Amino acid sequence: MSGNFAQIMADITPEALAQLMQHMPPSGQMSLTSMPAINRYDIEALGPAGEAHVYNVTFHSEMGKATLGSEWKQILGQWKISGVTLMSLEPAPPVVEG
Repeated sequence: MSGNFAQIMADITPEALAQLMQHMPPSGQMSLTSMPAINRYDIEALGPAGEAHVYNVTFHSEMGKATLGSEWKQILGQWKISGVTLMSLEPAPPVVEG
């Protein structure tokens, strides 16, 4: 939520980062460093899957909400995001004025 890009990079494996980049819109629309401010997030623990622990994380912003499936594994004694899947993307409803 704080927009700490350096922390994200420290917590994600190269494979999971590649998966995340596959879900980004084409160049010029949005990038990881130009994401809208996140207002809140919800975490749903789905339980273990082999060596990983699986969570769905829903991020909420003024633009809408996105739910990512994430797998976390211990790698060299540290918890890392080892897999990312876009579960859903819901734009915010249009603002009606008047």
